[in-house]
Amino acid sequence: MSRTAPSLLSLVLIATLAGGSRLCGEVPQERIVQRPAPNAQRPLTPPPTATQTRESLGTAPDPGPRPLRGQNDRGVSSPRRIGNNGSAAVIRPRFYPGSRTVIPRQLDRAVFFPTPAFWHGRDLTAEIKWMARSGFIPVSPIGDSVDMLTDYSQQPAGWRAYGVSVPAGGTVVLEVQHPKSAWFRLMLMDKWGQPGPGMLESAIAYRPIQVFYKNPDKEARAVYVIVDDPGWWSDAKDPYTLLIRRDWDPAKTDLSQVKMVAGLWGAMPSVSAEFRGPSLSGPAVYPR
Repeated sequence: MSRTAPSLLSLVLIATLAGGSRLCGEVPQERIVQRPAPNAQRPLTPPPTATQTRESLGTAPDPGPRPLRGQNDRGVSSPRRIGNNGSAAVIRPRFYPGSRTVIPRQLDRAVFFPTPAFWHGRDLTAEIKWMARSGFIPVSPIGDSVDMLTDYSQQPAGWRAYGVSVPAGGTVVLEVQHPKSAWFRLMLMDKWGQPGPGMLESAIAYRPIQVFYKNPDKEARAVYVIVDDPGWWSDAKDPYTLLIRRDWDPAKTDLSQVKMVAGLWGAMPSVSAEFRGPSLSGPAVYPR
């Protein structure tokens, strides 16, 4: 029995249905987004190390524990250090054996010529206040007959303090001399570590290498002068010279009643100093 051939209408209907299914099932190729396979592995990039981060920022390697920069709400340098792990540790002061006199701690060394901004940031007044919380500030008394001394700054602090007795109405001129004297400055303070009356000029000047003080009181008093050497240019082979010029005759002026150990200061004569003058006798004079 022969199979009847499909009619023309049937063939048209079948073709129409097949074309519609194809149009509904296909997605235009330009809309297809290629997605990575679920098991595809991305290349792993290790996180940058601390050294690589510093190099990209152009900073130097961490030298280790260092003082925090800045001040607290009282205007005093913070007595803390930052360790390698980022933790803060309190800096405990050290003392001279058998005394409550604090050994000055290390300060940053100046490697460039000091500018006004540098001197403003190097706040020795705040440093002295921090030391005074635990003990006394070391000061080397200068004998009444000493008119010149050679010495060098205490390292790594970079400064040293001296005490001078001044009678009522007396004037004293202090000058530091060194081949690199422009790196030095002199500061005058009272027994509380502050620029008292007649000392403000040295406190606001940036690089004074000569200061004078006139005692406005009606009684003799002690004045404390700091020789600041932040670049550490002075040493045993190249010391600085501190000149002391007075407008009174030390031989005719009795200043024995002046107390050099007063307020924040504790006597700690400099064993490296060489005092010179008409007389080499006195509690703060050492033989050359």
